[in-house]
Amino acid sequence: DAVKFIPKELIEVTYTLGGRRWQVLSQVILPYIVPNVLDAFRVNIAASWNLVIVAELIAANEGLGKRIQLAQRFFRTDEIFACLLVLGLIGLTLDLSMRLLMRRTCRWAFR
Repeated sequence: DAVKFIPKELIEVTYTLGGRRWQVLSQVILPYIVPNVLDAFRVNIAASWNLVIVAELIAANEGLGKRIQLAQRFFRTDEIFACLLVLGLIGLTLDLSMRLLMRRTCRWAFR
């Protein structure tokens, strides 16, 4: 989807200045789409993390979801909040690591 939104002028200028197909791909198209691909990957990691949590709550035999379920059964709200805090910290760590990866690999996109 990101390739559709590359300005055609960028590609045309590259060809006008003597660029070959490989140069257009490596110097125009890839640098333009990499930030979008990594951003989509970041969003999908967040969505998949939510699905992992839901799956653990429904059908796991062990893990944080199972601990939350058992704590709920025995009214251990302190343990529920501790597990939720751990889940939130893991999600935050995943998001921050993806942001760091994006900033390191796509410096031109964040200036």
